[in-house]
Amino acid sequence: MSDDLLDLRPHFGRGGGQTTVHYHVSFRSGSRGTGACARSAYGYIAREQPFDEPELDRAVHVESGNLPSWAHDEAREYWDAADLYERENGRLFLAGDFALPRDLERDEQIALAREFVQELTDPEQLPYTFSIHAGEDRDGREHNPHVHLMVSERRNDGLERTREQWFRRANCAHPERGGAPKSRTFHGRAWVEHARERLADRINERLRTLGREERVDHRSYERQGLEREPGEHFGPNAAHMIARTGGHDRLEHAAEIDQVPDRLADFDTRVQQLEHTRSLLLMEQRAMERELRPRDHSKSPMLERDYSRER
Repeated sequence: MSDDLLDLRPHFGRGGGQTTVHYHVSFRSGSRGTGACARSAYGYIAREQPFDEPELDRAVHVESGNLPSWAHDEAREYWDAADLYERENGRLFLAGDFALPRDLERDEQIALAREFVQELTDPEQLPYTFSIHAGEDRDGREHNPHVHLMVSERRNDGLERTREQWFRRANCAHPERGGAPKSRTFHGRAWVEHARERLADRINERLRTLGREERVDHRSYERQGLEREPGEHFGPNAAHMIARTGGHDRLEHAAEIDQVPDRLADFDTRVQQLEHTRSLLLMEQRAMERELRPRDHSKSPMLERDYSRER
């Protein structure tokens, strides 16, 4: 499987004939080749400027771990340094997102997210940041709480390094002379399958502890032996259409096969991706507006972009 696209498919599951619980997890490569920027990605998931606009889904919890000492427990500094010093052909970060059971209490959501993230990162002490977004509908109700995750492949082996040295090529013979060694864990379908299975296990353990009967399954409908139509995708606007008009033929058909919740969740994932793209474009527009301000009113403004921090 390509490193640039590990898994983008949403999956949903039933356990023992109980109520369906939304299950989704995906992983993507954050590399320069795909136009990624670690600094912007962190700002987006943490909802820091310029991504703190009220129309964007709000972040209700942000947490980082396994950072090197030079980052001073400031994740922003770490991801900014990744943009500056990571090798040109190096992957900046692994990006992931996964859904949370929406009616868990906030502390339960945080605990579930932390357990899964630490299971992925702690064995090799990999720096990470995760953020929980509320996933609220237009009435302010949580209908799709989810986690955004960034993981660095640079292992924190405990050796002191400057930020510049941290991102250099590792030196196996003399580790103190080279950069932080890189993990080779996050590659291939087998790893993706294992991660999806572990998340499902974590969710089911949490539901079981709380006395809930719902269960999730990381496998596709076909692999579960379920004959369910994948159907078309409808989002929150479709729900508002039903409320305003009393129904719609295509939506009524979707309801008959019990697929609307699944489609809403999948549509929300698409909306998140569009929000990210919109936010990046807005940030770029604002930066260009600042740069286009004339320094000498007698001359035409010149665009003087500084690419030094994008190398």
